[in-house]
Amino acid sequence: MSAPVAPPIAVWSPLYSFDVAIEDLDEAILRTIAYADVFDYPLTSQEIHRYLIGHAAPAAVVEDRLAHTRLLREQLGSLSPLWFLAGRENLVALRQEREGFAASLWPVARRYGQCIAALPFVRMLGFTGALAMNNVSGPHDDIDLLVVTQSGRIWLSRGLIVVLVRLAQRQRVNLCPNYILSEHSLELGERDLFTAHELVQMVPFNGSSLYQRLLDTNAWLTDFLPNASARAPVKVAYGRMASLGQRGSELLLAGHLGDAVERWERERKIPRLRLEAAQSGGDGATFTPDVCKGHMADHASLVRRRYTARLAALGL
Repeated sequence: MSAPVAPPIAVWSPLYSFDVAIEDLDEAILRTIAYADVFDYPLTSQEIHRYLIGHAAPAAVVEDRLAHTRLLREQLGSLSPLWFLAGRENLVALRQEREGFAASLWPVARRYGQCIAALPFVRMLGFTGALAMNNVSGPHDDIDLLVVTQSGRIWLSRGLIVVLVRLAQRQRVNLCPNYILSEHSLELGERDLFTAHELVQMVPFNGSSLYQRLLDTNAWLTDFLPNASARAPVKVAYGRMASLGQRGSELLLAGHLGDAVERWERERKIPRLRLEAAQSGGDGATFTPDVCKGHMADHASLVRRRYTARLAALGL
């Protein structure tokens, strides 16, 4: 005889007015905290709600389940206001330490962000990865970037960005523009939890309307994170000279000269980067005329393996 199906939550509490089984919601909360645990990152109840995997539950419902569900309280620990897997209390102090590192890194990121945003044909810049979550491991951690450029100028723009990357390295600043897209190629090839997190965790620096287009184009992400929405952009004042310089350089490189530089840089770099990716086993890397995704180490695969191990330990 099959086990009885859990009733919808709406049956037993006026708080709950949507059709999700109790066990499903509790499991979603566990999965959400387990995913954050891969990054050694405890969550507040508000963050659990925002990044709740697979269920569009209201925040009040999530908080109620955390407060009153014995099963969750056996598998989780809490030091207000943070939640973590049982036995991982050390993550609270670690999060505080890493937030301190992030606070010192953000002014540097904004300064270089202004420089990159002022380059010709750059239409959107967003901070991704650890810095976007204030979860950096040191004062010189990577500053991961996603950049969107004008169509037909992605490789020219990348070449200019690389010049800034090398200048930053002399100051012990690790800029990592590891995802560069054309504004007409916003649909991402990867459709998984890792990529969904990267998109909704991103902190846009400029081009907030284009960032919203990026989210809308990849609407599949709501299958993974239905409660998450666009984050507020970094507040920064743009200088008039930077804006004029960008427009002037774009006029210079808009025609045949820019086409020639784009073609030369594209034909020079794509074969080299593909070879480098093949030698490093970088299955997460993609290089085309409209996409430069330099994930040579395929960090997403490592995250998936660690997440799977945590789920198995929880019996999920």
